[in-house]
Amino acid sequence: MLSEIEGTLLPGLPWGEISFDNVLDHYEQACITLQRGPAGQLYLTWWNDMDDAVERWICLPLSKARLQAILSGEVPPRKAMDHPEDGYVIVVDIDLETDTALRTVKTTTAALPQDSLPRPEASLIMPMPATL
Repeated sequence: MLSEIEGTLLPGLPWGEISFDNVLDHYEQACITLQRGPAGQLYLTWWNDMDDAVERWICLPLSKARLQAILSGEVPPRKAMDHPEDGYVIVVDIDLETDTALRTVKTTTAALPQDSLPRPEASLIMPMPATL
């Protein structure tokens, strides 16, 4: 069973429903995706952990400029998570059977198991999605 994350419980996903239309990286399954909220807010999401029933994702709200800095390798993902533009990350637990969000929490990376986060020296270098 995944540990409960401390923070502010949200009523659901800030971007509506789960979509894997913009998968930026994968390894046997999607592991980094880009989501867009109804008002255009971008969320870079990382697969974080799972157990038999639940999959956990870390979602970072960010601007297009910050996304470009992360994808170019200029800003490491861990630094972006530890110092988010909006001051928080969102942790989403998804039911593996129904693909629905069970719990959505607004928090910081300090509330997450540190060994489940990207290593501080890890970087992403990938092209900016053309759909932006």
